[in-house]
Amino acid sequence: MAERSSSFTDKEAQYQERAAEEESSSFAVSAEGLALLNEAKDEEAVVGLGGVEGLATVLHTSCHDGLDTSAAPPYSLDDRRNVFGSNILPTIPSKGFFYLWYSNLKDPIILMLMFAAFVSTVLGAAVPEEREQNSWTEGVAIWVAVLVVSLVGAWNDWHKDKQFHKLNARKDVLDIKVVRDGVETLVISTDIVVGDVVLLDTGDKVAADMYMVESFGLTADESSLTGETDPVRKGQSEGDCWIRSGSQISEGSGKAIVIAVGPYSEWGKTMALVARESGRTPLQEKLGVLAVAIGKIGLVVAIICFIVLLIRWAVENKGFPMSEFASGPLNFFIFAVTIVVVAVPEGLPLAVTISLAYSMSKMIKDNNFVRILAACETMGGATAICSDKTGTLTENRMTVVKTVISGVRHDDVPEYESVSKELSDSIIVNSSVNSKAFITEAEDGSVDFVGNRTECALLMMIRSWGIQYTDIRDEYHGDIVKVFGFTSDRKMASVLLKTKSGYRLYNKGAADWVLKKCSSYYNESGVLVPMDNTSRSSFETMINSMASQGLRTLCLTQKDISARDVEDGSSNPFKEAPEYDLDLVAIVGIKDPVRKEVPDAVLRCQNAGIKVRMVTGDNIHTAKHIARECGILSENGLAMEGPEFRTLSNDELMQTIPKLDVLARSSPEDKFILVKTLKALGQVVAVTGDGTNDAPAMKEADVGLAMGIAGTEVAKEAADIVILDDNFSSIVKSVMWGRTVFTNIRKFLQFQLTINLVALLIAVVAAVTTGETPLNVLQLLWVNLIMDSLAALALATEAPTEELLNHLPHGRNEPLINGKMAKHIFVQGMYQSFWLFLIFYGLPAQFEYFKVYPCQTDETEEECIDRQEDEQKKTNSMVFNTFIWMQLFNEINARRINDELNVFSGILTNYIFMSVWILTVVFQVIIMVIAPVGNIFKVEPLSGLEWGVSIAIGCGSMITSLLTRLVSMWLFKETEEKARERAERLAAQPVKYREHFWQILRQKKPKHVKEFENSLSLQGHVLSSNMNTL
Repeated sequence: MAERSSSFTDKEAQYQERAAEEESSSFAVSAEGLALLNEAKDEEAVVGLGGVEGLATVLHTSCHDGLDTSAAPPYSLDDRRNVFGSNILPTIPSKGFFYLWYSNLKDPIILMLMFAAFVSTVLGAAVPEEREQNSWTEGVAIWVAVLVVSLVGAWNDWHKDKQFHKLNARKDVLDIKVVRDGVETLVISTDIVVGDVVLLDTGDKVAADMYMVESFGLTADESSLTGETDPVRKGQSEGDCWIRSGSQISEGSGKAIVIAVGPYSEWGKTMALVARESGRTPLQEKLGVLAVAIGKIGLVVAIICFIVLLIRWAVENKGFPMSEFASGPLNFFIFAVTIVVVAVPEGLPLAVTISLAYSMSKMIKDNNFVRILAACETMGGATAICSDKTGTLTENRMTVVKTVISGVRHDDVPEYESVSKELSDSIIVNSSVNSKAFITEAEDGSVDFVGNRTECALLMMIRSWGIQYTDIRDEYHGDIVKVFGFTSDRKMASVLLKTKSGYRLYNKGAADWVLKKCSSYYNESGVLVPMDNTSRSSFETMINSMASQGLRTLCLTQKDISARDVEDGSSNPFKEAPEYDLDLVAIVGIKDPVRKEVPDAVLRCQNAGIKVRMVTGDNIHTAKHIARECGILSENGLAMEGPEFRTLSNDELMQTIPKLDVLARSSPEDKFILVKTLKALGQVVAVTGDGTNDAPAMKEADVGLAMGIAGTEVAKEAADIVILDDNFSSIVKSVMWGRTVFTNIRKFLQFQLTINLVALLIAVVAAVTTGETPLNVLQLLWVNLIMDSLAALALATEAPTEELLNHLPHGRNEPLINGKMAKHIFVQGMYQSFWLFLIFYGLPAQFEYFKVYPCQTDETEEECIDRQEDEQKKTNSMVFNTFIWMQLFNEINARRINDELNVFSGILTNYIFMSVWILTVVFQVIIMVIAPVGNIFKVEPLSGLEWGVSIAIGCGSMITSLLTRLVSMWLFKETEEKARERAERLAAQPVKYREHFWQILRQKKPKHVKEFENSLSLQGHVLSSNMNTL
């Protein structure tokens, strides 16, 4: 330690004073000094410490046994966190409630309302005539309404933000393999501390900055940090032992010691600079476009109403008397602003946000962890699912049930004593050392598998022989020369060991692939003999027999290489795996039973219009057997192997893929081609993956689904959703939740557009015909509160039902408002408008109680106006109460938008909907019954008869809806065949963008589309110029 390099000593000195001020550390290096060493990749400083062993000594850890978890202070795990920090990355701080409230108050519409409220309050209090009539109360009431609307909006935003932060906190939590107390174990990434010894393997994501202890061909992809796409080889022999957090292990394996965590790591420093909020999802973008379009229509209506009311007022007052300004132009302005408030459906983006947040939190319970928000909604439109076999369709509970040893077939695992020592030793070493999996045992004796389940099955097999794989690994660890990890191209894995006479290669892999590499085998006498065509054919028959029973088959082989061969250069095991001329030791058949719930889940998908395909690396016989059990392979379905699949031309792919049910012996490239072609056919594709090489296909798919248990961290990083239990039935649940999001938004949209249609129609007609406003400012604000915040909460949190799987997927180009929705919006709009017009115009004409009498000769103009306002208030109160009750019952109608007859299904179990609905009823009763509140809203208490009529008309909206559904089912029933034709037609349509200003319901062209079109235009221009030149 005294021989530290001067460069490290100088850097260390910069922080000594600050470190001493912060705390007295018992470690020989401070957190800042270690961070400097790490940042500079100061190899000289490590050498000065005594190399990696010296570094471990400084950090009070062991390169072999890892940390001592029972260590007393000051070297306990908590002490390490206090000194070197916790492995928690910087995140975007949650927005406070008052910040969100302030943001809501800055909304342009709210600002206009506040301006109107301010002017109304000031004039109502300052002008004597207005003060006598208590005109200031309207301004105060608007202030209260603004307060309520903004507070409710802020609460919704705060609650949503809190949920998203809680869910996103899980996104970067990984399971990490570490050595503690000399035992391999799993810990979550946030529990890692400086000094931990981490086991790294292909596909792992590095969770902290580390220094290599040993490397077996380990290569890291550091592109996320450096931007360099070429993988970097790590290890002492490569001259680079520094592994950065955020990088991914693309090849090989190794062991490393943690030297920086959390904000002290390079990835942590980068994240602190670039952490930002996620963008909007496609559905939010669509709804944003729709909201703006509706808002523009509302603005036009508001301007028309303001102009009409202002002209009528000027004509009636024969000029522009400023003494009447507050009750005239100002009141009209407030009314116009309120129409805009009601028309602008700011609740649409809120509804999708609430629905996504609610769905994400519930999906966790269904073993779906959503990493990318947009995937939640996209999954609902999936038309094709490409699923792995192992662990997804099967239980991933591997057990060796059949074996072939010394050319003899066994229907079980033979006793240890019955196998020759040479072969049993080979099987034991191959299973233990040529493996990165391990088994953890709980206090109750139960075991848990960590790593590849096939390797775990082999470990359990030798455990049944009374062998501890850990002892074998310790015994042969020093003899390991090189590890050749499993790849999808080779379908096998090998390890090269040093022996007294040279080297021995232990190899295992897919039986049909490895058998082709074998040139000899051990016969019944345990003698190594050449493999001729007859014996090879016999082994192939055994393999196919096992595979046809649904067993995964592996060959265990070995190969001895003399030191002279290596020296002579005739064999080069150090560059490429010498996986040829192998000696066949054993064949094992591993059973992995189909999950009990999978056949039903597959059937549900098929009934829902989703095509399920199995894509596996297994033998085609095994794949077909499992696919039939699952219900994936139909009588007319096609099963194909990867080598044949990848030779197909594009035209052949287009013709073959619709009939393809099973793709066996597939490579990651095959999966990528399959996904790309399905998308070209207009399908919305979800694909599962668990390996590092699956990442391209998952990125290409509309939704990438990674396996939470068997999946590598690279696969999880590439995925949109992580299936926590690796179960196909959980994928079906994600489809249900995705459809629920889309359906809930449609429910809210149908409800809101009905209110918009009626409110705007009533406002325009009344303003043009009578100059009156049947619904005043506060009443419209109350409607807006019901429509936006409360209805969004009620309708956007409907739970999924099995009924959703009875419909075809909405696909890629399904419009937000379909024909059924438009029908219900129109019918309900006409029903509501009819009754409101009848009440507004008919009651004063037909009933003495509601009549508004002209001015009498014995009363002043002011007295006449006050009396007429009081008389008109009776009618307007009836209009307002009836309007609200029609919305309340139509909110129940909106729970079912596909012409289902029973709109009450599941309503009593939807506590949020019932709570919101009852709360709205209570507030409406308070407004209408309690006089002080009614005075603010300018309504009069209604009689029992009037209440009965209002509620009856409201109930009538449900009867109207039921009749609409019955007539639709009778006259316009859509057959399943027509529905499929419509879905296929929509899928084939290109996405349409806004080309002209009047196409307000279309999205603007995204930037990448414009750039692509510009590039094509430029190419065309260049081509044209060249032709002219020629």
